[in-house]
Amino acid sequence: MSDHLRLYDHTFEATRGDHEERLDVFLARNIPGYSRTNLARHVKDGLVTVNGRSGKKIRPGLRLEQGDVVRIRLEQRTEPYAQPQRIDLRVLHEDEHLLLIDKPAGLTVHPGAGEPTGTLANALAYHFGELSRVQGPLRPGIVHRLDKNTSGVILIAKDDVTHHALAAQFRERTVKKEYLAVVKGVLELDADLVSAPLGAHKRHPTRMAVRLDVGRPSETYFEVAERYDAATRVRCYPRTGRTHQIRVHMASIGHPIISDPTYGGVVPELRAICPRHALHARRLTFRHPATGAMVTFEAPVPEDIAALVRHLSRAGPGTGSGPGRR
Repeated sequence: MSDHLRLYDHTFEATRGDHEERLDVFLARNIPGYSRTNLARHVKDGLVTVNGRSGKKIRPGLRLEQGDVVRIRLEQRTEPYAQPQRIDLRVLHEDEHLLLIDKPAGLTVHPGAGEPTGTLANALAYHFGELSRVQGPLRPGIVHRLDKNTSGVILIAKDDVTHHALAAQFRERTVKKEYLAVVKGVLELDADLVSAPLGAHKRHPTRMAVRLDVGRPSETYFEVAERYDAATRVRCYPRTGRTHQIRVHMASIGHPIISDPTYGGVVPELRAICPRHALHARRLTFRHPATGAMVTFEAPVPEDIAALVRHLSRAGPGTGSGPGRR
């Protein structure tokens, strides 16, 4: 084994939404730093157990049931690390275990195809040095992610123990996430739950779509904050964490997020004011792994969305505000 590799164990528990999912697909979704092929090889090599069992019965295509405990022994590279780059960051909070960043729109979270540098991961490597390596050396400390053009609170772990504890809260859905969104059209209901399974788009692999056939269970609760003539400001509380979830769910009910070209939200007049999709991760509430206390952190509304709201407010109100307007 290379000197640049070390072994570590990672444990996951299958939830109701994982029922009947293939083992290799489950692992690939939970361990973004590894390909499905690589993880299937780990299964075949006996480095994966399900409920403590290994051997020939534990195959990449094994269908999981709710409550199954999956443990994998991973070979994690210690080099190379994300290339440090001096990119300004706004730190909302920092302690010896974790930090929270107010990610600006336009900043990709971690290096990927076509974007090897200039990401949040590169900035973290410059400003904070060594962070958690649970997601691999190119994703230092990154517990969850936001789309490139989504702004707001993002949580970073400084060490592996903290990272595992935080990741468990996301898997168990005890982390409360609140997003601010401005959507096309006037929503009729003051509040509602969008429950629609999401999966890859059949014709466009970089997009997501409501997929009743292969989609994963996904839920987004929203509340109307304010209505305008042809738009609505809403607070969204995603109960699951699927890719593009809020964007697809709001589009699926006929109210795509303004300035979102992928899901039909472009209004030329409004895009001139807010050129990226009007979605902001406003608040994050979780249990601090070290103290056990519930903590909440908030990122202020960025100027482009604030300008959009001011413009819509001057254009005139719609049919009123929703519940609990702040």
